[in-house]
Amino acid sequence: MIRSQLIHIWDIWIRLFHWTLAASVGFLLYSGLTGNLFFDWHKDVGEFVLLLIIFRLVWGLVGSSNASLSGLLKSPREGFQHIKQLARRQVPQEREHNAAGGWAVLAMILIIGTQAVTGLFIADEDEFVEGALYANASADLADLMYRIHHINADIIKIILILHIGMILIYALYSKRNLVLPMITGKIHWTSQEQPPTIFIRQWWVGVPVLLACIAIVGRITGWY
Repeated sequence: MIRSQLIHIWDIWIRLFHWTLAASVGFLLYSGLTGNLFFDWHKDVGEFVLLLIIFRLVWGLVGSSNASLSGLLKSPREGFQHIKQLARRQVPQEREHNAAGGWAVLAMILIIGTQAVTGLFIADEDEFVEGALYANASADLADLMYRIHHINADIIKIILILHIGMILIYALYSKRNLVLPMITGKIHWTSQEQPPTIFIRQWWVGVPVLLACIAIVGRITGWY
């Protein structure tokens, strides 16, 4: 029998991405709903979210093995099987996103990425704050992007509520803490089976990736 052992699961870049994205999206929802700090920071933080999404997509190609985008694509059957395991409180330990969670991550990247992209083409009603590409967009395109942006904001609220709800269900119902490993990058492996082997990319590899993404987003948004 294998006793509890502390193993590495999430690299530093996945963890930084997760928490900075959570804080940024939370701020964007707050400023969008209340108007507080909207004119000062909403556009800038939205562009930062675009940077995060692009970085995550690139890191999903060159980063750690359990950050792989292809690894998130499990069969729907596996996803439903995991939900059944959760209902029976028999959730196995995993060293990557589970089959249902992988689809949830892809959905979040798509939805939040859509929000960041549409924000480039729109302005507020008084045109005090304009997206980086608003001046180059036709009136019809800007109107379409504006409608998508506002509808998508409601979808993001629902997704976040579901996300937080599922974290609580895993913690309270199946006794799986998903938050702590995303902070420390490690879990106590208690399964009788050996933990799957994963490849953790060295932290410094993310630096040139991040700089390249900053250059790309900066070019699009006019940071320089």
